Amino acid sequence: MTDYLDITRLYRMHAGDLNGYLRQRVRCPALADDLCQEAFLRLSQRPSTESLEEPRAYLFRIANNLMIDHHRRCHSRIDHQPLDDPRLCLACPYSCPETATESALCQRQLRRAMASLPPRLLQALTWHRLEGLTQAEIGRRFGVSERMAGRYIAQALERCRSELTGTPSLCVE
Repeated sequence: MTDYLDITRLYRMHAGDLNGYLRQRVRCPALADDLCQEAFLRLSQRPSTESLEEPRAYLFRIANNLMIDHHRRCHSRIDHQPLDDPRLCLACPYSCPETATESALCQRQLRRAMASLPPRLLQALTWHRLEGLTQAEIGRRFGVSERMAGRYIAQALERCRSELTGTPSLCVE
């Protein structure tokens, strides 16, 4: 292993230049600091610096190799998609069985509630909700006032609501 004093002397002499070189190349001060430290660590693990004619050039070669290794590692990694990325759709396009069953039950209850409505209330609700007629148009079709047509719609909605919630209706036809 390299002598501690030799590494310290080399560090004092060349660390600033090496760090400046790395900062220019990687454009990230923290990464440059890490690579500089790693270069000196690798040099310290070398058996002896006496066989080195140019320790500064050797340090720069180590740093350059470390930088190349770092870039290879970064570019060879598979890009990971964040889980909240909208392009990464993990949801099933079909509704879950509970939702489908609940929807079917609700539709069945609504059909039963509508089937129990008197004909005039059912017709007023159908014209209003499904055909989009106004209260005035419904009144004209029934031959009643706009206000009475509004009452038909309100009574139909109240009866359906009470049927669906299981509470008694307050409406009387």
